[in-house]
Amino acid sequence: MDSLPVKSPKVYEIIFNQIKESFISGELKPGDKLPPERELSNRFKVSRTSIREALRVLEINGVIEIRPGDGTFIRQSDVKSLIEQLSTSIIKAEDNMVYEMLEVRRVIETECAFLAAQRANSLDLQNILKALEEMARSEHDEELGLRADLLFHHSIAQATNNSIYAGLVHTLSDQMKNTIRATRRHRFAKPGHFQETLQEHKEIYYSIALKDADKAKQLMNAHIIRIREQMAAATLESIGEVKIAAYPNEKDQPHNAVGEK
Repeated sequence: MDSLPVKSPKVYEIIFNQIKESFISGELKPGDKLPPERELSNRFKVSRTSIREALRVLEINGVIEIRPGDGTFIRQSDVKSLIEQLSTSIIKAEDNMVYEMLEVRRVIETECAFLAAQRANSLDLQNILKALEEMARSEHDEELGLRADLLFHHSIAQATNNSIYAGLVHTLSDQMKNTIRATRRHRFAKPGHFQETLQEHKEIYYSIALKDADKAKQLMNAHIIRIREQMAAATLESIGEVKIAAYPNEKDQPHNAVGEK
């Protein structure tokens, strides 16, 4: 099986960067009307559905105003404030997407692991093992690790010998790639997490190879839950780092801090 291609950047990033550059160059100003969906679709080489989704996120975050029958307009605001709003909207969209995608993956991939353990043939196992071997070589190569991780999960879906499951994972591969990149960034920030993650994938492969369907399902479920827990922990730690930076000396910290006795 060939490695899955790494696709283009997210639509939110493309539109954000384009609008940001337009502000810097003076081409676009608050109150200006954006081009219609068809033109944006052609410009960014993405579907009109993707354009609508991106515009919806920008509207929710107060960056743009969609006037039915009239068009889409940049809200009246100073440039610096507007760029900050754009950055925030992207971060919110990405964070939500990661957690939502993990929920979807937990439903689909636990069942894929279960069925793969029952149905995988020798070629299926070779494909999963190939992805696992690439993953083992990727500790210092982010893109190789990303491709290998995605290929591992895609190969398991193929091993179900169920075209619907395989098709679902293939259809979601772009979103999976983005969330895998985000979760790997959080997980590998600490020493030892690469080997821990690799071991989780090895155990899933072993259970499939041994045709232990219940174990494969359990391990895949635990793997995705662990990703979510580590993502949440990383977020809390980053909040703690901000507080420490804000109050470098203990005597400077507020006296009503949470947990103070």
